[in-house]
Amino acid sequence: MIVKWIRNLPTFSSLPFRDQLILLEESWSELFLLWAIQCSTSLDNGGPLFTTALNRYQLENENGKSIYRLLNDILYRFKQLKLDPIEFACLKAIVLFRFDIRSLRESKMVENLQDQAQITLAQFTQIHNSTQPTRFGRLLLTLPLLRSIPSLLIEKTYFARTMGNTSMSKLLADMFKS
Repeated sequence: MIVKWIRNLPTFSSLPFRDQLILLEESWSELFLLWAIQCSTSLDNGGPLFTTALNRYQLENENGKSIYRLLNDILYRFKQLKLDPIEFACLKAIVLFRFDIRSLRESKMVENLQDQAQITLAQFTQIHNSTQPTRFGRLLLTLPLLRSIPSLLIEKTYFARTMGNTSMSKLLADMFKS
């Protein structure tokens, strides 16, 4: 789902292939969480995408409980904001276009793309949520929450059974190349 969405971004395909892979590898976990949150907030019963992957053992040990609480806190925060699909798309673009990664060849271009995503989000929230002048800031403040969950933790929690010993970075790179 993430790879398909990224491939459909015309601005992303204008970047060097190496930068595309780096950005995908660096942002996949946050993009996955945004996708899962978007799907979960559109469901009536809460956040099954967050809880179904946590098996009984994980929920019984302290680590599993803290992951569960953290994921539910994040989901609750997003549910309170009631994001619309355009806001989700802008947040995904902001997450994807991280210009602070040292190994990027076109970091200035990536920075411009992130700026465009932020401007789009700011304009959208100003027009469609004029009664909430702080909404843009609140939306941006959700992003550190996503980054607070290590990608390895997401990989082990949601994908370990299906991927075996293959790393998510390798799997995504292979999917992206094909």
